[in-house]
Order: sequence, then structure tokens, then C-alpha cells
Amino acid sequence: MCKKFLFVTLSVLVCSISFSQTVKILSTQNGFEIAYQAQKISDGKKDKWLVTVTAVNKTESPLFYGVPTLNQNNAANQMNDPAAQFSSKVAVRNVTGFLANDGVRIKGELTNFFTENKSTVLLQYAPGRIYNYENSINVKHGDTLIVTVSHAYPLKKLSEFNLEISGALIDGDYKTSCGSNSFGVSMKVENEKTFLLQSVNGKQIKWIKSSATLFLKETDSSSTLSYNRDKKTFSYSSTDGINCEWTKL
Repeated sequence: MCKKFLFVTLSVLVCSISFSQTVKILSTQNGFEIAYQAQKISDGKKDKWLVTVTAVNKTESPLFYGVPTLNQNNAANQMNDPAAQFSSKVAVRNVTGFLANDGVRIKGELTNFFTENKSTVLLQYAPGRIYNYENSINVKHGDTLIVTVSHAYPLKKLSEFNLEISGALIDGDYKTSCGSNSFGVSMKVENEKTFLLQSVNGKQIKWIKSSATLFLKETDSSSTLSYNRDKKTFSYSSTDGINCEWTKL
């Protein structure tokens, strides 16, 4: 309830500041819900509104999108034009003023995942997390906000991307179909050469990267590892006829 003031204009101002709209859902793209609410924070020739946007991944898995990198040969978390980093935008179509802010942009969290040839770096929205964004918008006095939403990228599961093999994807503990042993695998890059380190009972075996998905055993080139991007597993084979599958735990 508004307090009484000597000046009616001040009373009107305080009342208008307390006015807000109910939350309105704008989009539910692939289980990613975007909603907004608006609160008038000043009243005059131009009305100023605070537009608050919430975004929630309501699925059980992270949702990703890819942003072009600046340099495919040295793409370490470098993204292209900053304006291209946002997956969605909530826009107010009837803003007023020269170079006025016209909406709220929605951006995910940077990851260490890249697509093949490091052409894009992936950003994600974690499951269940609430992402909050806001911006102040000016419209003509008395106007009702006209709000729309647009999407720059489709949101996908990680398995839907053709990923560049990297430590973020590979590192971890594995089990093999040839026995009950488990062991650690990590990816390393030294002197521009990529290799895997397999840690078994305190010993390390080095696997040298030969092609995009193929690794050769450093001390025995007749033993190979082939990475399956779709299944996220390694296939081990040797000229002795031994074939095993390594599955990440």
C-alpha cells in the first residue's frame, strides 16, 4: 500500500514503482523455459521498466549450443563476435530513445568442449539451474510493453554434436570388456603432439594420436585404440586378435 505524501506526484511515483506484472512464459525450446516479468520503476514522459528474465533447463541433462571460435588453430575458449555468444534474446519491440536498450540477452556457461576442428566452442545450461538476467527499458508514457523472444541457436544434448576429442571429453576412469580391471585415462598435449596416458596399477602407457580418432601404442604400433564419438567409448585391438571395448565409468 502506498504511503501518503504532500505531493500527489510523489505518491503516484511510489505506487507505479510497486506495480509489476505476473510472470509470463515466452518459450519452452527443448525443455528450456524462458519467462519474464516487468516492473515500472519511473513514470514520466518516458516510462522506465525493469525487465527481469529467468531461464531454466527443465530436462535432466545439460543443454548445449555452439558459438564460432576466433581461431581454429588456437581456439582456447575464444569466441567470435560477443553479440554472437547469446543463445536467445527477449526483446521489447516498442522501446523509445536513440540507441535505447531493447531487451535482455540470454547466455549460457562456457565449457571446454569443442566441435571437430575447434570450429565452435560449446556453452551449456545446467539441468535445474535458474539463470537470471535483467535490463532497464524505456517506452512512451502509458505504453504497454510488447515483448517477444528469439533464438540464435538450437539447444541440443552433448551427444548431438560432432565433438573434437579433448581432455574434457576423455579424462576419467574406464573399465574394459576384457576382464574386470579399471584404469584411468587422460589426454595430454606436449610440443603440439597429442597423446593418451593410460594409468594401470601404477604404470603409465602412452598412446600417440595418429588421426582424428585413432591412437597407437607408443611401444607397440600393432596395438591401437579407436574412439567412438557416438558411444563415447574406445575400441582396443591388436594383431594378436584381441578386441576389447573401454567404457567410461
